[in-house]
Amino acid sequence: MSFENHAGFNISNSKLQVVEINYKRDQFFLENVDEAYFNEPIDFATDKETKISALLQGAFNELLIRKPLSSQSVSFTLPFQYFYMMQIPYDNTLLHNDLLEEFRWEFSILYPFLQIKHLSIQYIELEKNDILHYNSALVIAIPRKFIQLIQNFCKQNNLNLRFVDNLHFAAERALTVSQSLAEKGIVLSIYINNKFLSAIIHLHGKPVLFKVVPLADASQITPILNDILTPKPSLNISKKIIDAAFIAGDHLSSSMVQTLRKAVAIDFIQYNPFNKIKPSADLYKNNCYTEKPNTFSSAAGIAFRLA
Repeated sequence: MSFENHAGFNISNSKLQVVEINYKRDQFFLENVDEAYFNEPIDFATDKETKISALLQGAFNELLIRKPLSSQSVSFTLPFQYFYMMQIPYDNTLLHNDLLEEFRWEFSILYPFLQIKHLSIQYIELEKNDILHYNSALVIAIPRKFIQLIQNFCKQNNLNLRFVDNLHFAAERALTVSQSLAEKGIVLSIYINNKFLSAIIHLHGKPVLFKVVPLADASQITPILNDILTPKPSLNISKKIIDAAFIAGDHLSSSMVQTLRKAVAIDFIQYNPFNKIKPSADLYKNNCYTEKPNTFSSAAGIAFRLA
């Protein structure tokens, strides 16, 4: 199998992050970890495309000035608010196209304001298990206009767009690279940004439950986590059966994680997404790499993605 250099970008409302992975001498190397802030906050849903492109281009240019890309292949992650998600029971005897039609109908009921024909939809089939007692599907949708906007940006910069993903799903890839989840039993993964809390529960390395909850402010984090980890009909989950818990986020300080450990009574671990990949020598002088690697989990995860 032939590999190529690949750069992953994470877009938040305030900044553009990049993680670049290069393949040389039959080995993957971490080439770059960096971020640049926008001149003003960005909103894909309401801002005009010309404004979004200008803000992205300004931050991208700043990154290039500090270190040019070695990659033409790039991928992007976007915040929670641009995705629509649901985890629902499904009939595993249905064919792929029939399932998609079923999911489109479910989205039209759950989100009646959406134009379903303009959504790009993907799903993951999850078999019933010891935690969730029925077959379910995790279904993710994003308006195609957001993908087209990213694609236009890439064309303007002679880049080849490979993937667009949700920031927690991308961070999950970084987590599975840095940790052997299959050996840890039941694993809780949390991603927190200023507007949403996302939780994924793994059983022997496979996701079995996914939940995204809007946040008004940080005071809601503890009650939301306590509710997610409270047993419910057909959902066998509780704090005492969690074997390991990992956390990542946009503005997640060590003191905040320590406070959450005490408030929720779970030993959350801020994982380093780069602990299994060899860095280039100059990264040891890079504060993004040395001081806050966990905040780059999404950019790292999408950069690690090969297929």
